[in-house]
Amino acid sequence: MRSKKQNEVVLMKEKVDITQQVGITESGEIAFNLEAFDNLRNANIIITKRLTDKLIDKLIENKDKIILHLTCTGMGGTKIEPFVPTLDVTYEKFKKLIEKGFPISHVVLRIDPIVPTEKGVGTAIKVFEKFAPLKIERVRISILDMYKHVKDRFNEKGIPLPFEDFHSPLSLRKSIYDTFLYYTNKYDIDLEVCGEPGIESIPCLSQKDIDILGMSDKITLVGSAGQRKSCGCPANKHEILSDKPHQCKNSCLYCFWKS
Repeated sequence: MRSKKQNEVVLMKEKVDITQQVGITESGEIAFNLEAFDNLRNANIIITKRLTDKLIDKLIENKDKIILHLTCTGMGGTKIEPFVPTLDVTYEKFKKLIEKGFPISHVVLRIDPIVPTEKGVGTAIKVFEKFAPLKIERVRISILDMYKHVKDRFNEKGIPLPFEDFHSPLSLRKSIYDTFLYYTNKYDIDLEVCGEPGIESIPCLSQKDIDILGMSDKITLVGSAGQRKSCGCPANKHEILSDKPHQCKNSCLYCFWKS
């Protein structure tokens, strides 16, 4: 049975007209489900770790209505992201996307999650330094969340847990934020934080995205998507992936989906 708050969220989402919906791909990997492009809205947030040639073609075809969140943690090909492309592969595919005409202003480099250890932060900085010279305008970071099933996966793979609680200590997360603020300021890049309690966060879907897509006079963001308290995404957010989460083949150990 849904709680009163959940019912209110459902009602709010139902009130959002299709013309006001903003498509998003959160429940899986769109590279494995290109049919999702048939479900695009007038504005969309496409999140991917896997820039295949076919996906690149789809992104170019629909570039005027898409904000791309390119997720690259630098852990591709490791035990933590066993079937995710490596940093170098992702970088080369991204250069191809930009060379084919996808606007850099429509790109968010998403370094998410960052493992809050010396090695993990160093890996994340390496990703930033690889992409920054390409004139990236926005970088989005988030720190690893330790769900129980994520702890179990780390233990099964023999990977030491970086911390025991669900969130790493706030002081550590703020330190990582300050580190990235230094680097982004150096390159005049906007830094965004995703869903971190105690740190000012910006939703995956914000007014900034609507403005960039030139939809400010057509889409009004309203209500709440009803996700985590620190999320802040509006009710306009609409999942366009028809696939089931378990069909994602990236197999990231930190995935919040249990299956």
